[in-house]
Amino acid sequence: MFDEYGVTFVSITQSFNTTTSMGRLTLNVLLSFAQFEREVSGERIRDKIAASKARGMWQGGRPPFGFDIGDRRLLTNKQDALKAKGVFELYLEIGCVRKLVEELKRRGIKSRKRISQRGLEYGGKCFSRGSLHSLLTNPVYIGKIRHIDKIHEGLHDAIIPQELWDAVQKMLQGKTACDRGEEKQRHKNLLTGLIFDETGNPYTPVFTNRGKKKYRYYCNQVLALDENHPDKTRSRFPAHEIEVVVEKAVRGEARKLSGEKEGIVLEHLLKNRDTLLAYDLIRTCVKRVTVFFDYLMITFEPVGFKELVEEYLRVSVTGCADGFEITVPFQTKRGRDGAMVIRSEGQDFLDLPPEDIKRLVQGIAWREERFDGAYIKDIAKRENYSDRYIRNRIMSSFEILN
Repeated sequence: MFDEYGVTFVSITQSFNTTTSMGRLTLNVLLSFAQFEREVSGERIRDKIAASKARGMWQGGRPPFGFDIGDRRLLTNKQDALKAKGVFELYLEIGCVRKLVEELKRRGIKSRKRISQRGLEYGGKCFSRGSLHSLLTNPVYIGKIRHIDKIHEGLHDAIIPQELWDAVQKMLQGKTACDRGEEKQRHKNLLTGLIFDETGNPYTPVFTNRGKKKYRYYCNQVLALDENHPDKTRSRFPAHEIEVVVEKAVRGEARKLSGEKEGIVLEHLLKNRDTLLAYDLIRTCVKRVTVFFDYLMITFEPVGFKELVEEYLRVSVTGCADGFEITVPFQTKRGRDGAMVIRSEGQDFLDLPPEDIKRLVQGIAWREERFDGAYIKDIAKRENYSDRYIRNRIMSSFEILN
């Protein structure tokens, strides 16, 4: 932010001075340690949550349908518990989540209306297909607590018997394998059918195997035909990298997609937008991604964003009625291993892997020594590296920070 507005920071009592290269290096190193401390704190919190769930304790959040919360544990709500059990039994009779949604609407069965601690009203609505699937696969109904991929015994009582739970899970797994398995495999790539060049030629997903690893790409067959054409560099992109660029841009438009100007609902959305699954977010809101020479044009069709937020975050937003477009500048270059690397505007060097940050700090420090008159061979001898390694680290430090 300082560089963006032409501001420098000079501390009188401490050795911070961003007007000099050494001052910038010191600040960047301290920022790296701050990032490290934040990640360590996050790990401690996650470990505490995991330990509490292993003891069967409820770790916050909205209670599942059929339960209330008290003394850090789930308490059975007898009226809603009977409805929840009825949902499981009804699914066994119907055998389809979509038809179950319609049947519950016909019977007038809705989630219970509640008031959050912040005074925000939620619930009291018909179940969506996503919320019903979540209900049918939630082990809290057999007296257990899920933490990531582990299931622990809970402190609360079960609502349904184990036999009913097993029958429902077996039917759900069978439906998924038969009805949706092929569709999921076809759409493993987030941008399938959405990404084109400026003339309308599509980028299709391809992959290659190198050893035991599979590498995905989006390939434009038309641009790939002419080996000498300037657009040859745009004929193939690493799938993961361009998907990350698009995903980051789409999440950045959450405010506009919501149609909200301010308020607690908008704050909740912006705080929790990363919980929206990338596949659902992109396939719901993005109509087209057009690849130009040095930027992407993303065309939005946000009619489904409102329902997506209600399903994942359980809040209601106004929604954006009209489609719009944004441009995302990017650069392509060859990485150290020869692979194409995509860098979007605003990418922070602190997003680099730890090993790359280490090389960057080395390069900056050795670069300053070289500018002060030290010889590369002397630095290499002192650090027990080859001259070539020192020289490559110095040159890479210019490239990364540009």
